[in-house]
Amino acid sequence: MGLTPRFARIQQNAELDQYYPLLPSPNKLTFWSIFATSVACLGGFLFGYDLGVVGGMLIAPSFQTYFGIDPNDKLREAEINGTIVSVLQVGCLFGALLSTSTADKFGRKFSIMLAAFIFLIGGILQIIGIKLEVMYVGRITSGLGVGALSMLVPIYVAEIAHQKQRGLLGGLWMFFIATGLAFSYWSHYIVRKLIDEQDNLLWRIPLIIQIIPAILLLLGMIFLFETPRWLCSHGRIERAYQVLTKIRGVNKDIEQEMEQIQASIELDRQLLSTTTTSWKHVFSVQNRSRLLLGCILQMLQQLTGINVINYFSPMVFRSIGLSSGEAELFAIGIYGILKMVMVLVGILWFIDRFGRRPLLITGGVGMALCMYAFSICVSSTPTPVPGLEGDLTVTGGLGIASMYIFAIFFALSWGPCPWIYCSEIYPMSTRAKSTSITTAVNWTFNAVIGKASPLLLATSTMGTYIFFATMCIIASLFCYVFVPETKGKTLEEIDELFVKR
Repeated sequence: MGLTPRFARIQQNAELDQYYPLLPSPNKLTFWSIFATSVACLGGFLFGYDLGVVGGMLIAPSFQTYFGIDPNDKLREAEINGTIVSVLQVGCLFGALLSTSTADKFGRKFSIMLAAFIFLIGGILQIIGIKLEVMYVGRITSGLGVGALSMLVPIYVAEIAHQKQRGLLGGLWMFFIATGLAFSYWSHYIVRKLIDEQDNLLWRIPLIIQIIPAILLLLGMIFLFETPRWLCSHGRIERAYQVLTKIRGVNKDIEQEMEQIQASIELDRQLLSTTTTSWKHVFSVQNRSRLLLGCILQMLQQLTGINVINYFSPMVFRSIGLSSGEAELFAIGIYGILKMVMVLVGILWFIDRFGRRPLLITGGVGMALCMYAFSICVSSTPTPVPGLEGDLTVTGGLGIASMYIFAIFFALSWGPCPWIYCSEIYPMSTRAKSTSITTAVNWTFNAVIGKASPLLLATSTMGTYIFFATMCIIASLFCYVFVPETKGKTLEEIDELFVKR
């Protein structure tokens, strides 16, 4: 009787380990590995910028006047704000799912370029913004591009990175997201100082800025290469070897790595009895548990409450006593820079040193404590009067501090780790489709948070923060029980880790 697919994979991986033990890391990062990752991660900059730009845009007086939004009608304002935010996530959800077909058939490189082009179209429509409906269409179109990039770029980086550097290079995705967020916050702050508040350039200039990195991504990918693993899976072995040599530099272990990649891909084909992967294989018993794990991690990332701050940061900081629009934007800008710096610290010194699992567990607990503290500060701070500036109270100052510390914990843990984890736990045969599903789950809950948050903040501000704090605790408990460590393992060894579970 033949071996079942599960035990056939275990036996095959055991043989691979015998002949090809953990491949030594190259002495240093090569130019092409850094350059390729940085160019691809411009998609993360677009991701972060398009998420963050909406907060300052929604409170711009000229934006509210142009689209007939009455700031005194809180429920209608919350409804429109929620729609503007959530339609982007709807586009992202479909973008993540649809891009899997091009990623498998035409490659990761082509798909990233296509996604950047789609984003450009959406960005132009947002700038035009003749009426709310055009703004909605622009946000959805940009969402298609951002959603595709949020699935494609982590895969691209994971497939070109050496296992000892995957945390660093994969973490650059989150660093570029944080950088995009910071740029969006400061663009609003600077423009508000330079442009009259009734001038439509007040909200259009920040939208124009996002076009620049989209063009750079589109042009930059022309000079890059397809991933070695995708090339091997499509029979282009010689080209895969050339690319691997380029991104690893002079390294005697390249042939061993190539053989390991080819053996893993060949085994996948034998187990699937086909050269293409159907959705049935994605939901098969062999892949189901890790697919569920990835989906839950992406869901929990959204339920930490981070995007309540990213999308509606002016409202969040207003709830602890900042009544001046300029003061709100300045506080948000500091928040963005802090988050960006700490993500860089995390990917340089934490993720590959301590691992994904410990950071997720401790990060969740730290974020929960900060969110609980923030909820107490909100309940103890008098509601500011719009347009009337006053001194910041002690509880207001403590609230700002707790939110900044929350950003530090998130940047070191639940920011980069779920993206890295979901890009590395699936076998080559199902990686694109599985990652598209986990990314779609992220965007689904992203859309729910985007739509519901302004209504929640308008009805029960303290209760909103208590809810997200509790979810952070649940996220930590989940990781403690169910998440295995993947630090320092090749993608093929991670596959074996999950097969044995």
